[in-house]
Amino acid sequence: MTRLPGPRIERIADENLGKAAAFFPLVGVIVGCATALVFVLLQRDLPLAISVLGAIVFATFITNGLHEDGFADVFDGFGGGWSKERTLEIMRDSHIGVYGVLALVFLVLSKLHLLLALQPNEIWRWLIVAHVASRWPPLVLGAWLPPARRDGLGKLVAQQPGVLELIIGTTTVVITLLLTISRQATLVALLVTGSVTLLSGFYFRRRLQGVTGDCLGAAAQFTEVALYLTAVLLATLTP
Repeated sequence: MTRLPGPRIERIADENLGKAAAFFPLVGVIVGCATALVFVLLQRDLPLAISVLGAIVFATFITNGLHEDGFADVFDGFGGGWSKERTLEIMRDSHIGVYGVLALVFLVLSKLHLLLALQPNEIWRWLIVAHVASRWPPLVLGAWLPPARRDGLGKLVAQQPGVLELIIGTTTVVITLLLTISRQATLVALLVTGSVTLLSGFYFRRRLQGVTGDCLGAAAQFTEVALYLTAVLLATLTP
């Protein structure tokens, strides 16, 4: 899930990889806190816009652009494929098309401008919130939907997480949000995260009758942007 070094494990059973989805939000804690720290350090000597962009670049680098890659593949596949088979074929193609390029451009611009609309002391908080909560949809979608193809990351995660994994992942998200933002903001953020997850799941089920690894990454990116938008709306509505 990241570029961070870890213990070398020679073999892992497929079902164990799926159950490891319980710790996706915990990975988000690490990524979110590291990204927030980068923003705070950059902001000491650099303009706000450059600091925010630096944090976005760092988050993408530390995760190898895993979710961004899935986001682009989903837009390419769903934009150019009319059938399930053709959509999956396009999503598997290593080349990126115009839909994917435009999606990535709009994605980065959305993150940048939404974060710049916040006060600096709120930016680092929502960087943590978004990176943790956006790792929850892949866990839920994996527990809910079957794999859309017979191989790939989606097959390893789809229908593998159980009740225990959902409890672990959800608890991680709730505790982190309560420690980072207010209770009211936490409730709103959880509602937004749940809504994006449901909408994404229904759409993936209708188009693909399941999920792929790219779908999971796209859902994470949709959620991250939705949470930044939520932060801006909360800041606007709060007296």
